[in-house]
Amino acid sequence: MINKPIAYDFHGDSSLCKPFTQIKPEDIHIYLDVDTHIGSKTCGQACKHCWFVNYDHIKQLKFLDDEGIFISQYLKSEGYQVYPRYTDSFAYDGELMRHYGVARARTYFEGEESSSGLTMNSGEAWTSGRPLLNKNSTALLNTAKDYGYGTITLTFHGLINEEGHIDNIQNYPIKGVLPGTELMRVLQVIKNYNQENKTEFSGFRIGIGITIGSHNHSKDMIERYLMFFNRLGIDTLRFNKFFDHGKKHPHLEINHHQSADFYLNIKHFHESLPLNFQLGISEDFGSFGIEALALPTSVGTCQAGKQLFAIIPARNVKITHQDNEYTYEDIGDIVGCVNVFEPYVGSLTRITHIQSGNKTYKVNFDHQAINELATKRLNGTFKNGCFSRELMNQLGK
Repeated sequence: MINKPIAYDFHGDSSLCKPFTQIKPEDIHIYLDVDTHIGSKTCGQACKHCWFVNYDHIKQLKFLDDEGIFISQYLKSEGYQVYPRYTDSFAYDGELMRHYGVARARTYFEGEESSSGLTMNSGEAWTSGRPLLNKNSTALLNTAKDYGYGTITLTFHGLINEEGHIDNIQNYPIKGVLPGTELMRVLQVIKNYNQENKTEFSGFRIGIGITIGSHNHSKDMIERYLMFFNRLGIDTLRFNKFFDHGKKHPHLEINHHQSADFYLNIKHFHESLPLNFQLGISEDFGSFGIEALALPTSVGTCQAGKQLFAIIPARNVKITHQDNEYTYEDIGDIVGCVNVFEPYVGSLTRITHIQSGNKTYKVNFDHQAINELATKRLNGTFKNGCFSRELMNQLGK
């Protein structure tokens, strides 16, 4: 019995000791958070633990008009790996797809040779699932198909009972999410679409994400998830670790020992249970115990703040300089950890030619802030490969 290799997030593999000045743009991954609004026009949800809800400096922001498109084009022309993001890929009736073409939420690799994940060779639409329960679901899926998307990834929220069925949503501790029973309806919408368009289209691959916390990290529950989705015909099942954004669910975060146990359980099931899909893990589980999976040594030690950054719209645009020809305005903040949008490590400047109105952009990395973050990771101030919790504790947030 041989399962597909475990897929993992890839954001670079340079040593933390390598000076930032020696890292080339093509080795830097940037999440461009074009629009951070939630609600009926985007994800259709109001998840209580959502990072776009719980941090004031990222809440309800958007680059005006088509500026996000121009920024994305500029960053790519400079060589950066760019991931334009809305809170939902199907937001605003598929605007993200029409404006940005084929996009992905992240890069997935697999195997010891660090090759591109087979299930992610085309664009990945990342959605709560709620937009695909609306009357225009066929039009949305047509847009995804027409713009070359190959995978639709959704998050499953729910517990599986001993009988192998989805438990009552009232027993699920994270509120405001799309219930797992509703997600089953979304899966059927996608499968029906695949069937109806099979003569002209190979069909959307389906990826499922499950958030692991103290409520569902047990070996027994992980096995229930695997068996449940084995029956449903999906392509990828990816686990990520719960983070208590907003301090609403502190009891749900798992500790280092539980993360290490999770890795051991994944190893056990990957080696002993025939799976009809590819397993995937997020780097937010960190480095404690990850050696059990025998993945490349860089996996689990996130390159945030070194090879991975996010750019978010600045809440207040600031003119930094003006001369006879140009106006310079800081319109975006560059942050290190894309999970908690801290610390500030630079700015995005819009340069406007006063006479013609033509615009260009400049990425200004704060090398001192980047070096300070790297130092904390190297000297043991931050011990985990995913340092987001330690960072927030240090910041008192």
